[in-house]
Amino acid sequence: MTKKVSIVAHHGRGNTSGETFMMTTFRFHWNHLPISFAFQVVNMKVIITYMPGLKVNFLILLWSIFISGSQGGHYLSYGPDLKPAQGSVWPKPWWQDDTGRYFSVDPENFRLVAVNKNCPLLQDAMARYTKVIRQSAQGYVKAPQTAVIRKIQQLSVNLTQACETLPHLNMDETYYVWGDGRVIANSIWGIFRGLETLSQLLVPMPNGLLRIPETEIYDEPRFKYRGLMLDSARHFISKGKILQLLEGMAFNKLNVFHWHLSDDSAFTFNSTTYPELSLKGAYRREMTYSPAEVKEIVEFARKRGIRVIAEFDTPAHTASWGASHPEIMTKCAGKYAGQLGPFNPTKDSTFTFLNKFFSEIRNLFPDRYLHLGVDEVNPSCWEGNSEIQKYLTSKKLDNGDLPYLYLERFTADISTLGWKQMVWQEAMTEYPYMKWPTGTIGQVWFDFKNVSRDLTARKFDIIHSQDWYMYVLSTGGDWEKFYKVEPLDFEGSDVQKKHVLGGEACLWSEYINEYNVMPTTFPRVSAVAERLWSEREHRSTEEATPRIEEHNCRMIYRGIEARPANSFGLC
Repeated sequence: MTKKVSIVAHHGRGNTSGETFMMTTFRFHWNHLPISFAFQVVNMKVIITYMPGLKVNFLILLWSIFISGSQGGHYLSYGPDLKPAQGSVWPKPWWQDDTGRYFSVDPENFRLVAVNKNCPLLQDAMARYTKVIRQSAQGYVKAPQTAVIRKIQQLSVNLTQACETLPHLNMDETYYVWGDGRVIANSIWGIFRGLETLSQLLVPMPNGLLRIPETEIYDEPRFKYRGLMLDSARHFISKGKILQLLEGMAFNKLNVFHWHLSDDSAFTFNSTTYPELSLKGAYRREMTYSPAEVKEIVEFARKRGIRVIAEFDTPAHTASWGASHPEIMTKCAGKYAGQLGPFNPTKDSTFTFLNKFFSEIRNLFPDRYLHLGVDEVNPSCWEGNSEIQKYLTSKKLDNGDLPYLYLERFTADISTLGWKQMVWQEAMTEYPYMKWPTGTIGQVWFDFKNVSRDLTARKFDIIHSQDWYMYVLSTGGDWEKFYKVEPLDFEGSDVQKKHVLGGEACLWSEYINEYNVMPTTFPRVSAVAERLWSEREHRSTEEATPRIEEHNCRMIYRGIEARPANSFGLC
């Protein structure tokens, strides 16, 4: 009698090519009966056969070589480690329904047509996506030759309400897309997001046509603030790279570019009011941004529905300001003698200087919000400065009043200039008696379970950044660690959690420069983008893996210098 047991063994991933075969037999005695085992390997299936009572030759084909070979890099097949999806949407839409049928589009013979409202922003977007769709005919990810219902020659864009001109915190990004070539939205910002989705559905076939599924999509973002912060002070990042970052943000439906323009290390904005700030405070003269370049960046972002929020961090992280204006700084004593500390909050001249500077900035950054910084303020120099101490005594104040002297006056001046304000969390947690202007947003970057609970209980709006620090580098595809972060994972009521406006990935540039900023950001920030856009239930990294593999190929083909998303393969 012969009995067989089949065991499927998985050794690596990929497609097998041809038939592989290997066999080994072993013989031993059990209760004085000779027993033989035969091991056969056919196309990665292990077949174990035992044959009691049979006398067979002992045939060994080095089973151990097969095992070590399959685990040590000797592959039985070729091709990518992971197959990308074909025509999937990133970030995952709120709702999508496919019929399993397809249409086709000739990339050289189609038109995007506005069928309702029109405006320059819409015309620019249609021209941009016409180019994207035409270029996708040679994209890295291919679809097999597929039977189609019919060929589509006109893609209709239906904007139902008049164009807004400036993206804002509460902009409507809702849209519908149909696979027969229709995009509809109430706002220009929804049209932008819908056109991006439409372009992602189109995949080239061998006959040169683009395949698009017969699908219906309704989509809206989970959070209204979906940001990326760039620190261009610790390492200067050129205008060209910033424009690439913004393009990549649009491909991921991110909508806020938070630009950290100054720090202790360098002052990178070339002010016309105070040109000495960058002349003495920048690394080099050419490592600055002129007002014209700032306007170009802001306009480039606007045309993609991306807000630009400037940050000039104060009152600390300001050593580069002191290179040209030591009079607004605090002279340190004691162990910090000879150094300059935070801005001096006891001098009227400090606020006169700041008001004049930020009046210039107001004309360049039209967004309603300005980021004030207010993080990591060390009070040691304030407390050791004899002039400041005399001032406090004369006003019957103490050292605990110093942060409030600065913040109350500075925030009032910024409000007068027409800005709402954002701050890092320390501004709210370390100065609990500060009466922040209405609408001030806190950015949470550490101890978020406690800080988010406490700030939302105090009815502050917040955005989440903890664990979304892009400069923390890992080898391999590490997008999953960003994908698993949940901004609402803290104790609090439903009312409290409505104060979480969204989140922001941060590119602090200690270890990022002109040459690695793009692959450090993409596709890792894509994981953050989906977490902030898609429903909370969309959390499976297994489901997301082939989609982000395709999206990475898509971004690379569109000119985004992205690192591999997962493992070996085409992109």
